[in-house]
Amino acid sequence: MSKTKLNVEYDFDFCLIGIVCSEKDFRLCWMLNNQLGLKLAKMEDHTSGIGMHSLFSFADEHLMREYYLIVNKTDTGKLLLEEHQHTDYFLLMKGEMDDEEKKYFAEQIKKINTVSAAYIIDVETLKSKQNLIF
Repeated sequence: MSKTKLNVEYDFDFCLIGIVCSEKDFRLCWMLNNQLGLKLAKMEDHTSGIGMHSLFSFADEHLMREYYLIVNKTDTGKLLLEEHQHTDYFLLMKGEMDDEEKKYFAEQIKKINTVSAAYIIDVETLKSKQNLIF
C-alpha cells in the first residue's frame, strides 16, 4: 500500500505589530480599544505547542478585518515567538490593509503612555510563524 503525503500551506497574509508594554493584558486591551476605536474582548487562551497565551479578539464586519491581541510569554516564561524575546504583546490584523494604515496603527499604539515600543514585524522572516496560526 502506498502512502500519500499531505503538504499544508498556511496563509500568513496578515499584519503583525510587536508591542513592548509592562501593563497587564486586560489593561493594554482597554487602552488599545480606546486609542484605536476597537472592541477587543477576551477569548479562550491560544494553545501553542509551548503553552497557553492570553488572547483578545475583535471582528470589524464593516472593514472586513479581524484583530487579535496575543501575549508573547506564557505563565512559565516560554515565548510564542522566540525571535522577539523582548516583545510583550502582538497585535495581529487580518484583512486588506495598505502600508500607510499599518504605519498609522503602529504610530497610534506608540502614543499610549505605558507602551515603550510598537513596531511592524515582517511575518515572512519569522522562524516560528506557525505559532501564530489559530
